[in-house]
Amino acid sequence: MSLDADRLKEVAALAGTVLDEVTPYFVSEIGAKEEVVKGVGDWATAADLALERQITSALVERTGLPVHGEEFGGPDLHTGVTWVLDPIDGTANYTARIPLTGISLGLLQDGLPVAGLIRLPLLGESYEAIAGGPLIRNGEAMPTLEPGRVEDVTITLGNVAPKGTHGGPTPRYPFRYRMALANAIAHTAMRVRMFGSSAVELAWASSGAIGATLNFGNHAWDNAAGALLVEQAGGVLRDLDGDPWSLRSHSIMVGRPGVVEELTDLIAALGDPASFA
Repeated sequence: MSLDADRLKEVAALAGTVLDEVTPYFVSEIGAKEEVVKGVGDWATAADLALERQITSALVERTGLPVHGEEFGGPDLHTGVTWVLDPIDGTANYTARIPLTGISLGLLQDGLPVAGLIRLPLLGESYEAIAGGPLIRNGEAMPTLEPGRVEDVTITLGNVAPKGTHGGPTPRYPFRYRMALANAIAHTAMRVRMFGSSAVELAWASSGAIGATLNFGNHAWDNAAGALLVEQAGGVLRDLDGDPWSLRSHSIMVGRPGVVEELTDLIAALGDPASFA
């Protein structure tokens, strides 16, 4: 199955309506506590589970397309046309009543993002794009990202702490490596921030609010939607090895032209992450 331009636009609009409909519930449940513990520092709340069920049901009914969610899984993400959903991205923030959290919904066609929608309900922001179209923020088309330099922008990082990271007891990017990279970027960038939500970081990278964001993991439900937003905004998509980003990458780094290239050189200068184990 493949979607032509008209059908892609149609299903993206339907998906946007679904996300807008669940926004009041998302807002009302802020502060929800742990329901299912998935790992160290990683859990789902009852709101995660309820939102995924509600969004999935509505998407299947209205678009006729299957959904792969963070909490309940779904069809293979590398073949066919499939929605990929994170009902609450930044669950730790959500539980702590920190408003840096959102809903991330991407549409994949044979493993490639072709639509992306991010809602940040507690900030009153919406972002969406389809392949070949502009980035839309709060209903308005945004300009293409301007080139930049690391020293002039804010860079955001994924979790650098030893707890709450993906990859098991010997992750691909050891704690000492993550700290060394954070230190190197902090000595170069105008500002470094950790927001605790891929949805927030990728949305703000697409709008140019931050110069680039990088994450030491690459779950499709975290990154597919936001990567498409950044791409349609004219940004650069890579992984920490400097290769083009895809769902099969082990990490993600996206942002303004020039900034991502500088970060690629900085990361390469650190050497092999395994040497930091």
